[in-house]
Amino acid sequence: MDPVSDVISFGSDGPRRPPRWLIAITLCAVVVAVVAFVAFRGRLAQQAAPPPAPTSAPTTDAVDLTPPSGPPCVPVGRGQQPAPTTEVAGLRLADTGSASVSCDRAALDGPWTVVVRRPNGSLGRHGAVVTFPVDPPAPGRPVMVGGVRAVAAARLVTWPVAGAHAQVRGDLSQADLIAIAAATKVVDDRPTVSPPAGLRVVASGPYRPPSIHELRYGGESVGEGAIFGGGLVYTGVTSGGGFEDRLFAAPDVVDVGPVDGFPAVVSTVAGGNATLAWEPQPGVVVYVGYSGPELSDTTIAALRRLATRSQLLDNAAWQATAPQTIDQQNDPS
Repeated sequence: MDPVSDVISFGSDGPRRPPRWLIAITLCAVVVAVVAFVAFRGRLAQQAAPPPAPTSAPTTDAVDLTPPSGPPCVPVGRGQQPAPTTEVAGLRLADTGSASVSCDRAALDGPWTVVVRRPNGSLGRHGAVVTFPVDPPAPGRPVMVGGVRAVAAARLVTWPVAGAHAQVRGDLSQADLIAIAAATKVVDDRPTVSPPAGLRVVASGPYRPPSIHELRYGGESVGEGAIFGGGLVYTGVTSGGGFEDRLFAAPDVVDVGPVDGFPAVVSTVAGGNATLAWEPQPGVVVYVGYSGPELSDTTIAALRRLATRSQLLDNAAWQATAPQTIDQQNDPS
């Protein structure tokens, strides 16, 4: 037989190719099977996966003056005697200040003070501050306080009482300081003073102020840019005997005349380069301070101008400034 005609009649010796319609059906079946398998695996994974975590609630900018535990933040002057007769919650220089409350929630449980003055006394002048309890004294000159051995230093007498120590610091004579110490008793862990002749008790309260209310400004915004430039100008309202105790310990406290009829002093107490402070009522201290150029007659004059045109705020006006609360220990400095 002719080999060529054999090939034509029966095809080649290789495998026969399947029809096209059969190939198409097979491919469709494979695709359907793959899709079904993928869908089945997806359902299994979805069932095994944990449910999505709930979305957390958005935070707010509200400031809560009550901590999760512990006492609340109390107003300026809380706990002192006599209690403030009028609200003094802030000192404003302009409408652009940034307000803050430095809150010491443990201040009422800390050391306590009694402020004693002569009839002509004023903030940091012609008086003394008794504080209990205090640390044991450093070595100094021995003196006697009511039959008890005490230690004297410049403007300071420290003596043992009620299982701890107390101190009296002031610009009075050492004899007056010793007399005040001898007239001091501790009742319920707080000092009380029966003032010697010629002296009077002005106020008693915690050494650390429970609250300090401050407003902060730029020098330009309060009209004193030529003096303070881009430096910080601030005001504060505080309470307690700690501020006055630090005045008696500070060097170079300067009398600058009255503000609103109350004697004022300039010192480095309350931070910055200097503060000008006065006492609008017993036990409540307000001040204007700055950080920037060196202290000079020019900066003192600028502080006086600011103090003269400052405005005391009651609690409602203070709250309108939207103060930020900062928890800290208000140690006078």
